Amino acid sequence: MPPLDWQRIAFTAHMVEAAAVIAECQVAFDFDGREQVCYEVKVFRTLKGASARPFLAVATNRSDPAAFRPVGEGDSAEAALEACLAEAGIHHRRRVRQSDG
Repeated sequence: MPPLDWQRIAFTAHMVEAAAVIAECQVAFDFDGREQVCYEVKVFRTLKGASARPFLAVATNRSDPAAFRPVGEGDSAEAALEACLAEAGIHHRRRVRQSDG
């Protein structure tokens, strides 16, 4: 299937944000065997919206989709993915430290 030409799509004034999925992956974290989580991560390229950076990554906890959802933005898809994964790591390290106290 040929790629979609997003420049040919008219986003109206009522469509305030739009983004295309450009990559997906699964990432598992394990913090000392005490905090284990698997995220489904989607990386988007902004098509319309207020973001200053053209790429966005959002992670969803596979076992609890309503739980914390780390987000990262970047000037490249890779930078957005790395920022998202860093946010996930920070969140889970804090949870492990809090359970120690």
